[in-house]
Amino acid sequence: MSASEATPRLLQQCYQDALSGAPELLARCIDAAVVGLQGAEKASRDIAQRDLLARAGWALQQNKGLWLETYPAQLREALMSAADDAPPSSRPALYTESTLMSLVDDDALKESLESARLVQNLLPVVEHELAVLDALMSSLVGLVTVRAERNPLRPLVFVRVLRETMASSDHEAAVRSLWLQHMAAPLGAELKKLYERLGLMLQRANVREAGYRVRLSPDGPVSTRSGGLGWSPNSQWQSAVDPVSTQDAPAWPNEDELPPMIELARQHSGIDNPVFHGFLNQGGAQYERHLTPAYYDQVSEELAAIEAYAAIPLLDESMILERSVQHRDMPVVDRPARAVGIASQLSQKTWGAYAAAHERAKVLMRLKQKARRVAQAVGLDLVRALVGQLASDPLLLTPVREAVVALEPALLRLAMDKPRFFSEEEHPARLLVEGVAQRSFKYNDEFSSDFETFFQPVQRAFNRLNAQEDGDPKAFATALTSLRRNWDAQDQQERPLQDNSLQSMRRAEERQALADQLAWDMSQRPDVDNAPGVILDFLYGPWCLVMASAQLGDASGQANDPGGYGKAVSQLLWSVKKEVTLRRPKQLFDMIPGLLSTLYSGLDSLGKTREETKPFFDALMRLHQPVLRLRRARIKKDAVHSAPAPLEIGSMSMELDETLPATPEQRRPHRAAQPWLGKDELVAAGFEDTLPSYHADLVALRGESPSGEGERGGEGEDVSAPTPVGEDSEALGAELLQTATVLGGLREGDWVDLYAREQWLRAQLIWASSKGTLFMFVSGGGQPHSMTKRSCERLIANRLLRPVAAHGVVTTALRAMTAETPPSRSRAAV
Repeated sequence: MSASEATPRLLQQCYQDALSGAPELLARCIDAAVVGLQGAEKASRDIAQRDLLARAGWALQQNKGLWLETYPAQLREALMSAADDAPPSSRPALYTESTLMSLVDDDALKESLESARLVQNLLPVVEHELAVLDALMSSLVGLVTVRAERNPLRPLVFVRVLRETMASSDHEAAVRSLWLQHMAAPLGAELKKLYERLGLMLQRANVREAGYRVRLSPDGPVSTRSGGLGWSPNSQWQSAVDPVSTQDAPAWPNEDELPPMIELARQHSGIDNPVFHGFLNQGGAQYERHLTPAYYDQVSEELAAIEAYAAIPLLDESMILERSVQHRDMPVVDRPARAVGIASQLSQKTWGAYAAAHERAKVLMRLKQKARRVAQAVGLDLVRALVGQLASDPLLLTPVREAVVALEPALLRLAMDKPRFFSEEEHPARLLVEGVAQRSFKYNDEFSSDFETFFQPVQRAFNRLNAQEDGDPKAFATALTSLRRNWDAQDQQERPLQDNSLQSMRRAEERQALADQLAWDMSQRPDVDNAPGVILDFLYGPWCLVMASAQLGDASGQANDPGGYGKAVSQLLWSVKKEVTLRRPKQLFDMIPGLLSTLYSGLDSLGKTREETKPFFDALMRLHQPVLRLRRARIKKDAVHSAPAPLEIGSMSMELDETLPATPEQRRPHRAAQPWLGKDELVAAGFEDTLPSYHADLVALRGESPSGEGERGGEGEDVSAPTPVGEDSEALGAELLQTATVLGGLREGDWVDLYAREQWLRAQLIWASSKGTLFMFVSGGGQPHSMTKRSCERLIANRLLRPVAAHGVVTTALRAMTAETPPSRSRAAV
C-alpha cells in the first residue's frame, strides 16, 4: 500500500475515533457543566443571577438529548471541511478578533468573547498533546512543516461546532454564555484525552512528526521512539473500517459468499447481522438467484421433523395460565418479564391453532417450499428474526410480545410478495406492529381491566389477519384503522378532564408571569419608598396575582383597571404613611371602608380564605392604629391631656410585625420560583393526588416533614432535592447529578411509572412549566398528577417515579438485527 493510499485511511480513522466518541464526550461535558451551574447557583447571593443560573442549568439538561443527536453530524461536517477552510496563519492568529468574529453574530458580542475565552482556556490544558498532534497531522496531510491551522481536529473546530449547536436552541445570549463558561474545564479534559489517544495511534502507525513526510513502509522497522507499529499488509490500520469507502459496498461481494442453500432451507437458518444488513440496505442480483433442488430437499426434511415434533403433547392450558399469573401479586415495577420467543407455546384459548410453536413453524417452512428466489427465503428468515427480537423486548408487556409472536404467520405471508417490507417505514404491517406497541406503553399492568380493554380488540384483529391466506397489506391497514378509531374514541372521553387540568396550569403560569411583571413595574413607583416591609410583601405577592388575574379575566380588554385593584395600590401605600395620615385623618377614615372592601374582594377572587388573610389585615389595622387613637381622643375631647390609649389588639394576630422597615430584599420584587395556585387549582391539577407517593416512604428515607411545607416556595427557595442525611459529599453529588439528569431528560410525551395512592400507575408527561419547576402527568382515565420540581426529584431519588424508556420498537429491533455486533443472546431471556 502506498503512502497516498494509506494517508486518507489514517485520517478517516482519526475522524472515526473522534466522531464515535463525540456523544459521550458531549454528555460528560454537559453533566459537568450542570453540576457547575448548580453549585454556582447555590453559592450566589444575587437573586437575579441565581435565577439566570437556574434557568441555564435547566435548559442545558433539556437540550442534552437533542444535542447528543445533532452534535456528531455537525462535527463530521466541520471535520471534513476544517483543513480546507483554515485561515492561512500561524497558531496565535487563530484567536485574533477577526477569526473569533466569524463564530458569532453581530448582536452577540458577549457570547463571542465567551467563545474566545473558552478557546484560550482550552489551550493550556491540551498544550502538550495538541503540539504532538499538530506535528503528526501536518505530516499526515503532506506538509513538510508544522501548520497548526491545518489540523482538522484543532480546538477551534470543536468550539465552533459546540457554539453552533448551542445557537440552535431558542435561549437568550446570557444563558448560552453561561453554558460556554462552564463547558471550558470539562471540554479541555476531554480533548486532552482525545488528542493523547489520536497521537499515540498515529505514532504507532509510524507517522513522523513535523519536518518529515509520512513513511508507511511495508517492511520498515518499528519506531522505537513512538513504540509504534510498522505498516504491513496485515496491519490493523489497513483493515480498519473506512465509513466512506465501504458505505456502498455489498455485504456479499460475490456469489460464493451467499449463505449455502441448505442453510437457507432450515427452520433456524442462522443468518447473522451482516447478511440482514446487506439484504435490507444494498440488495443485489445475488438475491434474485433461483433456489436449487438441494434447498427444496432440505425444506422437505425440515417439514418432516416439524410433523414429528407435532406429535409431542402440548402443555395443558391450565399450566400456561398458572405460569402467566405466577408473579401477579408483585408490584408491577418489580415483576420479572416472562421469557417469550418464537418457540414459545401460547394460550390456545387466546390464539387458537397458532398458539403452538410447531404450527407457526409449519407456515414458515411451507412458505419456504413455495419460494423461488433467494430474496424470498432471506425475507422469511428476516421476519422470523424480527419477531424474535420484538418478543425479547422487556419494555413491552408479556401479552403484547406474545401477540407479536402469534402474528408471525400473517407477517410471513407478506414476505413472499415483498421480502423487504419491514424496511418500509410506512408499510401497513410495520405501522400496525409499531402502533400496538406504542399504545401499549400506556399500560404497565397486564392484569388491569384497562389493559384488558385495550388488548381484546388487538387479539381479535391479529387472529383475523392470521386467518387470511393471501397476505394482503390492505388487511393490516384496515386493522390499524379500526384500532386507532377505538383508541381515539377512548382519548376523546379522557380529554376533557386532561384539558381542564392543563388549562388551569397554563393559566397559572401566565398569571404568574404577568404578576411578576406587574410587581416589577410597581417597584419603580416613587410612593413605594419607605413603605413597610409587610405592605411590600403583600403588594408584590398576593395583590399582583389579584391584578394579573383580573386583567387576564377581562375578556374585552377595554378596562384600564379591572376591579379597581390598581387604584387600591395607591390608596394602600398612602394609608400607611403615618406622617401624612395623622394630618389628614378624615381622608383616611373615608378611604378605609372602600379600600378594605376592594382588598377583600380581590383576595376572594383568588380563593383566599379569611384565615389566610387575617395576619395581613391585622397588621394593616395596627398600622392604622395611630390615626384611630387620634379619633378616639378627639371624640373624648381629651386630645391634649389624655395619655396614649393602649393598643387594643384583642384577637388580632401578631404573626406579622408591621413595625419592621422593608429590607433591601423586600424592596425588590423577585420572580416566583413557580406559579402560584389556589386550593381549587391544586386539587384540579392533581397536586394532592401525588402526596401519598412520598408521604410515608420519603419521610422514612429522608427524615423530612410529611406536611409538604415549602413545596410552593417563592424566589430564592432551594427547590432542589433535599440533602440525604449521613451521606458524604461525593455520594451526594453523584445522586443529585443522577436525579437532575433523569428529570432533565424528561420530555412532553414521555412515559413514567408513578407511585400514587398506594399503587403504581403508568403516567405520561403532558406539560412542564417554562422554568422547569412544575410538571403535569396524566394517568389512565385522564387523571392529572401535578408536582413541583422538588417533588419530582424526591420521587426519582427514592425510585417512586421511574421513566420508561419507550422507543420505536420496530426501528430498534431492526437496528439490533443489522448491527455489526450482534445483540447479547441473554436478552431473549429477560
